[in-house]
Amino acid sequence: MTVGGSDAGGGAGIQADLKAFHTIGVHGTSAITAITAQNTRGVEHIHPLPLDVIAGQLDAVLDDMAVGAAKTGMLYSPEVAALAGDRLAGIPLVVDPVMVSTTRHALSTAALADAVAAHLLPVCTLATPNVDEAERLTGLSIDGVEGMREACHALHDMGADTVVVTGGHFETATDVFYDGDEVVEVTLPGLERAGHGSGCTFSAYAAAFLARGTPAREAVREAKRYTWTAVAGAITPGQGVDVVRQRSSPLPVMDGDKTVVWRMLQQAVDSLRTFLPRALIPEVGVNLAYALPDASGPEDVCAVRGRLVYTDRPVQVGECRFGASRHIAAIVLAAMHRDASMRCAVNIAFSKRAVAACRDAGLTVGCFDRADEPAGRSTMEWGTGHVIEQLGEIPDVIWDEGGAGKEAMIRVIGETPRQVVDTVWCIAAALEKD
Repeated sequence: MTVGGSDAGGGAGIQADLKAFHTIGVHGTSAITAITAQNTRGVEHIHPLPLDVIAGQLDAVLDDMAVGAAKTGMLYSPEVAALAGDRLAGIPLVVDPVMVSTTRHALSTAALADAVAAHLLPVCTLATPNVDEAERLTGLSIDGVEGMREACHALHDMGADTVVVTGGHFETATDVFYDGDEVVEVTLPGLERAGHGSGCTFSAYAAAFLARGTPAREAVREAKRYTWTAVAGAITPGQGVDVVRQRSSPLPVMDGDKTVVWRMLQQAVDSLRTFLPRALIPEVGVNLAYALPDASGPEDVCAVRGRLVYTDRPVQVGECRFGASRHIAAIVLAAMHRDASMRCAVNIAFSKRAVAACRDAGLTVGCFDRADEPAGRSTMEWGTGHVIEQLGEIPDVIWDEGGAGKEAMIRVIGETPRQVVDTVWCIAAALEKD
């Protein structure tokens, strides 16, 4: 069960919670505390619901169903915090002390922190404040992991059975968990993006795993993995911050070289989205791929699932995932066959102006004709290898004019995503000067 506010934009609040519940396979119920008029740019209006209406929702669910776990989110007022603490006592409870939105708008009255401390922490199984919320609840100043550890101890002393202070805005996405006996740090690679709904999603996943009987420490680890995936695969439905996208399974990028490759690729995609002009986005979309050092097949190449497309700006449709594209992977693998350091490629739209811009930017350029392709060969593998063989080197750019049902395309090849994106920037700059 989730007890919290409704987000009109569908990114946070009970909407995010119910999506997280669904992906884990538990049935979600809700008690709405407030209706917000908000979107990806901010909160325009908050309408707190009457206390008796909130109580009626709680009672309706609790009188009829065996609630395996509950979570609180946006409660807004001390009175609602007291009500939730009373009704949910005795149920495995996750307390997410929501006070400010991702867009930095207040979602609580001034006295809420004291009410959470008085009525919810003493009955909660797991408290999940972020650093700002932990500071408000404890009065401490937190500037790193050591401060997070201290806050965990303080919140446990205030009554919470277990505590996790989330630190996703630090350079490494380290959360600190404490169960009264041991402090545990849970770290995944930091993501350079703001994910609207990430806090709600994290606490909802934690509650869902508690409902399935998972111990608190493991519930936190699982919640982090699933939330990290939701932030990594965030979408851009509006004109403001990205919105997390809950998935039924975490991304397989949690180990060694795969983590490094995924992170470098996602950072490059985020950079590409900031400047890529409409003229360089083909009808089929843009894909950027980066291979593991010892890649031997498409499953070893990370690319954008669903590509980048243009609406009123470049939008990443899906998350970066290994094996997401055989097309762009074939180019990378053909280049690596000649030089193992050339592990990255991106496709952009073809035009004669764009090819001229490549040359104006001082890039080496090669091309192939699909009409010369031998039967039974992969176009991208053959075309890339054919140009490399003709030139005796791997050029910066390979293009072709397409064919029947095949869009003309430019491909940029390089060693790293950063290098390839910088090359595309040079092309875009030269095209703008033309």
